[in-house]
Amino acid sequence: MRAGTTTARGPLRPFEIAAAAVFGALTAVVTVVTGFIPIGAAQVLITLPIAFLAAGNRMRSAIAATVAASVVALIAGGPFGVVMLLVLVGVGILVGYAERRWGRNAVFVVFAGSIPLGLALAGFTVGMLLLFERTRILLLDSLAASLQGALRAFQAAGAGQAFVDAFTRTADFLVEYWWLWIGGATVVGIVGSALLSFGVFRTVALRTRWGSPPTEWPATAVAEPAPLPVHLRSVTYRYPGATTDALTDIDLTITAGDFVAVVGANGSGKSTLARILAGLDPTTGLVDRPGHVGLGAPGGTALVFQHPESQILGRTVAEDVRWGLDDADGTLDVDTLLERVGLGGLADRPTEDLSGGQLQRLTLAGALARRPALLIADEITAMVDDASRGALLDLLAGIARDGTAVVLVTHVEGEAATARRVVHLDRGRLVPAPARTARTVTVATPPAVVDPILELRDVTHTYAARTPWAHTALRNVTLTVGRGEGVLVVGANGSGKSTLAWVLAGLHRPTSGTCTLNGTPTADLRGDIGLVFQQARLQLQRPTVAEEICDVAGLGYIDRPYVAAVLQRVGLGTHLVDRAVDRLSGGEMRRVAIAAQLTRAPRVLVLDEPLAGLDDAGRHDLVGLLGYLRETEHMTIVVISHDLHGMEAVCSRTVVLDAGTIVDDRTVAA
Repeated sequence: MRAGTTTARGPLRPFEIAAAAVFGALTAVVTVVTGFIPIGAAQVLITLPIAFLAAGNRMRSAIAATVAASVVALIAGGPFGVVMLLVLVGVGILVGYAERRWGRNAVFVVFAGSIPLGLALAGFTVGMLLLFERTRILLLDSLAASLQGALRAFQAAGAGQAFVDAFTRTADFLVEYWWLWIGGATVVGIVGSALLSFGVFRTVALRTRWGSPPTEWPATAVAEPAPLPVHLRSVTYRYPGATTDALTDIDLTITAGDFVAVVGANGSGKSTLARILAGLDPTTGLVDRPGHVGLGAPGGTALVFQHPESQILGRTVAEDVRWGLDDADGTLDVDTLLERVGLGGLADRPTEDLSGGQLQRLTLAGALARRPALLIADEITAMVDDASRGALLDLLAGIARDGTAVVLVTHVEGEAATARRVVHLDRGRLVPAPARTARTVTVATPPAVVDPILELRDVTHTYAARTPWAHTALRNVTLTVGRGEGVLVVGANGSGKSTLAWVLAGLHRPTSGTCTLNGTPTADLRGDIGLVFQQARLQLQRPTVAEEICDVAGLGYIDRPYVAAVLQRVGLGTHLVDRAVDRLSGGEMRRVAIAAQLTRAPRVLVLDEPLAGLDDAGRHDLVGLLGYLRETEHMTIVVISHDLHGMEAVCSRTVVLDAGTIVDDRTVAA
């Protein structure tokens, strides 16, 4: 081995997993592409990605990439494709490892190492032909027929008897001693492919940084994170292309152990302030901290977004908590950490099976696993029930007592009471605490005559059914919703509320049972049932508000006056018509999603956590809108929510879910 290198031990580290994934995918792509190139030498290209991987990483990294590429090869080319891939990958590993260990003498090692590889493949090929006699006979008969045809062509061209006799003896030799020339050709082919691959590899390596491949991922000298104390002085921020400031003249100081709540209405600049604290450079003003912010680094800054789905990377809960962390010594106690955030016993649960509230807790667990000096929680209670909300706030207070600075971004004044310091934002400026205003709510009444429109009969839904990861979210649910009725579905996080919403809207076909709208399965309908997702950002597929609404409405062109009228219907201003979706606050995204669904005039509107992320004014406006749609337009509305405040103005009936089963169905609003 070259001087100065060391052999690492233990499982694959994050950078090795990343390298194996990239080079494995590249190998699979090259394998598929070269299958369409009618030039044998093109197959040598398959060896290069693995050669580069083996030259700079441990052998197990190359093996991991080989396994990943083999799966794709099996799908694309069948067993023969896998065998060809494994042979060429073996050549690539030989080339890369020889270059890594022997350097200038690698060509001799490649030559010597390819001979036993060729002999092994030759033995395998001859053995398979001996084993499968019919295949061998068919091959040799085809060869003999081809040679006879060539001989007739030579005779027709006037070849002499001596040439004919020599050609015949050669043909007889090839048929009789087939094992000798097939085995020999295989050895020569492997040796030639290895030398050609090494030549291409060396040519490329000398022109790139791979000329002296590292045995470790290139490290950069980065100082330890030091995000605290942080002082904001006259900080102003304006988003590119905007005409107004998102933040104006902000002065704020945060030190270790602080628990600061940032309170304000939707669009007041709360999330922008969180991003400034997380490292976003201001347009003007000064952000003073002793070192770099260390976003996502152990001991640095952790930011938990109000849209948790954008931060989930792992396949399982435990894998997501460990993602990006070097836990070779096993000091990270995942089970204790999950218990602390209310996810005890779910370490092996697939992340796609989690509810919105559970995803929010998982992102908090991932942040705490990094032991941050500064934790920024942006609306993390928006998707959780009341009991879980109190537990999360107590957890944040405990984290602050342990010395971590906590910044809680919220629109709920009551949540801010747990913080030691509260700052209020209004239109991007720090303001005194506003006076609270009382709002009156009219209680909804059930329809005089119940005309069944939406019916569920013995509905059970299981995710990943008939697999080891099967998880049943709904069990034998029977429910009837009348025309013009407002139904509120409540339950703890993970009780099956969101799954019920997707079944009602026809996005999930039940594993068993039926869900019908006027007798037609909802899964077979399009546009009759509108659904507003729990994570509104996932529902907005176009870059701007106008494009989103016009696309859902099926216009095929941008009609700004129409979009403005639709936005006003859900309480949004016309200044948002051309606003980029990614520049909307969480509450604004939710109302835009509702507005888009209303353009299709659905007979039933299903809303999954519609109040999450909305301030008091936004809640009041949305509740008023839903009440108007139900009372005036007789629209059937099903609301899935853990937040009950104000829902009595929309829903006259409450259904309680627990562990996927209806445990209560009352005709009295919650």
